[in-house]
Amino acid sequence: MDELIRSAPSLANWRRRPSGDGMVPLSELARNPVALTVSDDGEERSLSAERGASGKVWLTCSCASSTAEGWCNHRIDLLCLRYGATVGTSAASKQAFEQIVTGTALGHAGRSADRALKAFADCLAAFDAQRPANVAGRNLGKFTDLVSDLAACASELEDALGTLRRLLERD
Repeated sequence: MDELIRSAPSLANWRRRPSGDGMVPLSELARNPVALTVSDDGEERSLSAERGASGKVWLTCSCASSTAEGWCNHRIDLLCLRYGATVGTSAASKQAFEQIVTGTALGHAGRSADRALKAFADCLAAFDAQRPANVAGRNLGKFTDLVSDLAACASELEDALGTLRRLLERD
């Protein structure tokens, strides 16, 4: 009879949602939304971050790349808490921004996209540096390996950016 009362083993492997780890409760956020400005090639771009219910974060940027592609490096830099391009951003604004994005699915996706962009850039640099001029004979195997590595990095980048775009969509 004890065996019937125990929980089913199949329920023990449920995936946990990535949000919630270290996330400041919505009611305890210092500021929501937070506006930031970044400088890009002498032009200033406005970004806004706001958290809603269930950890949903809206992060917008006024740059053309963001509008065209659904993501931009400005947003990735901020999701990775890199403030080098920010203009006139106070410590309080940075802390408020960090409270909004830390522990959220968007924060995790931004870091994943950043890692995938770096891995793809490294893979592309290795391809350019090591690719044989002539692909005949023994060089064909080396060329195939380099192309396979580049394709794998491109696939991971596509997945990471797809996740980021989906989370950045304004519902």
